[in-house]
Amino acid sequence: MISIHPNKRTVGNSIKAIAYSLFLMPLLFSCTTGTEIPVPLENVSLRSVRPEGWLHTMLTNQRGHLTGYLDTIAYPFTHGGWGTEPFYYMKNGERKVTWEPYEQTAYYLDGVLRCGYLLDDEFLIGKGTRAIYGSIETASPEGVIASELHGEKGSRWPHSIFFRAWMAEYEATGNPIIPERMERHYLNDTVRYRWRDLCNAEALAWLYRKTGNERLLDRIVSLYEALVPENSGDYASGEKQEIHGVTYLEMLKVPLMYYMVTGDGAGLRTARNGFDKIDRWHMLPDGVNSSEEGLSGNGSTNTHETCDIVDYSWTCTYMLKLTRETQWADRIERAVFNAGLGAITKDFSAHQYQSCPNQVFCDDRSSLVAAYDGSRMAYRQFHKPPCCTGNVNRMFPIYIGSQWMTDGDALYKTLYGPGSVTHRTAGGEIVLREESVYPYTDTVTLHVVSGHGRFPLYVRIPGWCHTPAVAVNGTQMQGVESGTFFRIDREFAPGDRITLSLPKRAEFQKWNGYDAMVVNYGPLLFALNVETETERKTYSLEAPYDKPFFGYRMNPISAWNYFLCVDGTDNSLIRVVKTKITQPENPWTESPQPLRLKVPLAPDYSWRTAYYRDEKEYVPVTPALPTRGAMMFSTRRIRPEGIDLVPYGSTQLRISMFPYWKKKNIDPGALAAE
Repeated sequence: MISIHPNKRTVGNSIKAIAYSLFLMPLLFSCTTGTEIPVPLENVSLRSVRPEGWLHTMLTNQRGHLTGYLDTIAYPFTHGGWGTEPFYYMKNGERKVTWEPYEQTAYYLDGVLRCGYLLDDEFLIGKGTRAIYGSIETASPEGVIASELHGEKGSRWPHSIFFRAWMAEYEATGNPIIPERMERHYLNDTVRYRWRDLCNAEALAWLYRKTGNERLLDRIVSLYEALVPENSGDYASGEKQEIHGVTYLEMLKVPLMYYMVTGDGAGLRTARNGFDKIDRWHMLPDGVNSSEEGLSGNGSTNTHETCDIVDYSWTCTYMLKLTRETQWADRIERAVFNAGLGAITKDFSAHQYQSCPNQVFCDDRSSLVAAYDGSRMAYRQFHKPPCCTGNVNRMFPIYIGSQWMTDGDALYKTLYGPGSVTHRTAGGEIVLREESVYPYTDTVTLHVVSGHGRFPLYVRIPGWCHTPAVAVNGTQMQGVESGTFFRIDREFAPGDRITLSLPKRAEFQKWNGYDAMVVNYGPLLFALNVETETERKTYSLEAPYDKPFFGYRMNPISAWNYFLCVDGTDNSLIRVVKTKITQPENPWTESPQPLRLKVPLAPDYSWRTAYYRDEKEYVPVTPALPTRGAMMFSTRRIRPEGIDLVPYGSTQLRISMFPYWKKKNIDPGALAAE
């Protein structure tokens, strides 16, 4: 009998795991059809990565707050579901099954498990593995996981999320029960896949690459062929799409999975076109597309769900793995450092359902999005529906787990941030450690801590860096170019140091064609930090969300209605101010901020708080940008002054999309660096 518990694996299991990697994988990629099958990059084992510095702080904050105890706060996380009692609800006296709580808890469990392995935390690992192996034990006789999600409206969308946790478990442990039981599930599942069910192509592609089962390949091809406009799959056209944001980003992986297993370039071209469309019509300057639940434009009042921040990063990791293009890593960093950090309190105790580049009111009624109620921009432990509440737990584990990738022998440094990796070579194990406070500093050092061995190391040179440099043990390397992976092939030994110089450049950028101006510094968007009056409150919702939780009401107590005194052509009007980082364990919370940009700002008294009337009274909300015509007169006789902007990710209330007007009476002394 084969045990399915991760801590009771047999010797036979280990032999099977070796067989998958040594026998099946070479067969899989020796295809004789004439089509070249891509060999994607793979994440290294989660057990091989150890975060340090501010990244470790973020994970320990998760462990001590939302990720550690979300399953004690509110339904559905308190219920279990996967591997325990199914998620039922009563309708007209009859028990029904709904897919939503399976989706929400699947997000959470994936984040819990990844966070647990990265921290080597048995408490979190136990939460995730109990659900995985419990769902195996409670599967149907045919091996279908959560088979109660059958019926006319049966859904397999939650499975595509939950199996990510399974993939993480295999990545960490190599337990062959994972691919065996996934294969059994898919070969015996008879539910007709439609709409977001097509996202199971992700798990199927992973499984096919592990097993080589041609029946799985046929399923992937059929899901790709079902990706037609009726199934929200209009990715190949040049038409603007305005569909559900999470759906768009998740299903954008289907053509990628098709390309991964067939080598048909049409899949990759379709995915690229899908990204181009959100870049053109829906991208916000903090690095993530708008989504109010649907894709909604790129103006100053457009918002994005926290789900989309995580899912955008996740889909970009597949583009990175399949293309080895550094632009996808650039995108991931911009999304996480800006939109991601901007949507949470930095102790990870609360998050927003929707966040915005401009937000000066974040309380119970400040959201202008019509769906549900006005509380979606408030920072809370819990939001209804709790999809974002579950998904936010995946954000940093995904980022940290994607910092190092491999294609077998070679090691790729894809994303930056302090921490270490253990790389296994034919000659043994080598430990490399990144020493940095990235993205606050321009220098990253990779230090060989222990081990010897020869292998290619590819270090990412970001596309935003115009004058990069790489030195190995003090010797400058030649041929370093922005937007590439730089190859270092040598015999590595303890004490070796690879120093990357990645200087940033401060730049103004017009956004949305003409209406707004933003300020970028490398991967970071900068914002005016609005001082906040914060009130902590306790909330209760109707059953089944019947446990109290806390949140914050945040309102501005400092001026926010400024315009930039520029026309976007003179970056010399930006002064970079750097001071010593005194809290490297979490510089995002340091005050004053150790990295600031001083820019010419002036008040615009025509830009005022907006109001809308709810069922009781008029409620203040963040206004849209003032019209250009009004600014012609309101900006007269106002003298600019140098005011600090800070990294967007360090803010809660902020302005990052500014109105702007050219001013000629700027005093250069006001912008002098400190």
